[in-house]
Amino acid sequence: MRYAEYRPSPRLAGVVDCLWILEGEGCGVPEPIIPDGRIEIVIHFGVRFQQHHVDGRIERQPASLIVGQMLAPISVGHRGHAGVAAIRLRPAAARAVVRCSAAEITGRVVDLEALFGSTDTLRERLALARDDRTRVALLEEWLAAHVRGAPARETDSAVTAIARSAGTIDLVAVATAAGLSLRQLERRFLADVGVAPKSFARMVRLQAALRRIAGGETLADVAIACGYYDQPHMSRDFGRLAETSPAAWQQYAGTLTPLFVGR
Repeated sequence: MRYAEYRPSPRLAGVVDCLWILEGEGCGVPEPIIPDGRIEIVIHFGVRFQQHHVDGRIERQPASLIVGQMLAPISVGHRGHAGVAAIRLRPAAARAVVRCSAAEITGRVVDLEALFGSTDTLRERLALARDDRTRVALLEEWLAAHVRGAPARETDSAVTAIARSAGTIDLVAVATAAGLSLRQLERRFLADVGVAPKSFARMVRLQAALRRIAGGETLADVAIACGYYDQPHMSRDFGRLAETSPAAWQQYAGTLTPLFVGR
């Protein structure tokens, strides 16, 4: 499986975290995609991924989709040759693109065509593109036509502060620095990010822990470094957001999930 990330051009740096391309064969075995606090626009130019639901249903994803803030892992897999071109939005940028409260799409996978019309031409051009550079240019051209405005400054600065602290900063201090009360910050986050600031901080901290464990650090060291009270506290966050345990993650042998961890 080939996965590559690319920085956005300056004109889109205010709304885009990165653009990414994924290509490769799959045998249909599903793997979890763990919440990371970001909304994704995903366009399939190869075989589509299938989402495996907890009730046993298997549903083919739309040809193009927007994935709102995830509150739990999404289990996906594909059979055949996948081709995916995607845009990872900055956490506070959802409303600048989808033009609705980010909370309205939280926990949902939404057909992109229901919001913006047909993506057939874009998907065809992505499939025919010679290289990633061309695909990234196509994604940026499409997105630039749909962006309206920029992320709210106060929310964006609060997101940055939480991310820089790896989710350990005091949220009252974050709100004060942004010139907001904690309640105002919570309302801004729900509208702009799609989750409360406490939930976003948990996702950021979880991703830091996942990355450190994958890098070989001991669970006790990771719990301390990531600001958990103790290992049981870390285990509770893993169970809530990743639906696994730190010990199980130490032994994880999948190929898809690690591509989207700790980025």
